[in-house]
This record gives sequence, structure tokens and C-alpha cells, in this order.
Amino acid sequence: MFLLSLGFCQPAGHLSRVETEQARDLIRQHGCGSCHVVPDMPAPQGNTGPSLADQGRKAYVAGVLPNTPTMLAAFIHDPKRMNPPTAMPDLGVTTTNAQLIAAYLLDRGGAP
Repeated sequence: MFLLSLGFCQPAGHLSRVETEQARDLIRQHGCGSCHVVPDMPAPQGNTGPSLADQGRKAYVAGVLPNTPTMLAAFIHDPKRMNPPTAMPDLGVTTTNAQLIAAYLLDRGGAP
């Protein structure tokens, strides 16, 4: 995967079509839309968690972590380790898949 070969330094706006579809499939598989509004994804669009539609413009992940690709991926992978009081459950997302989901959210979520 091109994204991983770059050490996860791929800037927003540079996901391939294949990577975008892989990320969308992962988002569906893990049920992210049941709690979050997810950019460019059809229903469900939950409102339990914060909207992810503008993730690239946010200063923080989960209100406490700097909003970087690495921190966002780490939070998706292991939310309780990154922010123990978070309501987000551990969804069993692998590190590699968390990196791809994070890249999608930052790519679609209005990165500056």
C-alpha cells in the first residue's frame, strides 16, 4: 500500500481511488457511521459521537490529542489507551486499517 510505504506521511488530498474505497469499506465494516457523521458516506449518520466531516480542520482528536495523522490513527486503533475517559469503544481496528481510516478522514475532512 502506497500510504504505508511513505511512513504515513501522505498529505491530505492524495489518497488513491483504491485507498479511498478501502477506507470507506473499513468505515462501514467497523460501524463508524452508527455514532458519527462521516464525510462522503451514506447513512447511517449517527450523532452520538462528534461529526467527522471536518476532522481535518479540528485542532484536537477526542478533545485532548493533537490532530495529526499519527495521533488520529492511534486513537482509532486504541481509543481507551489514548484517552481513557473516552466513550469510543475499542472496535478492533488494526494499526494499518486505522492509518487508512485516519488518512481518509483527514483527506475528506477539510485538511487546511
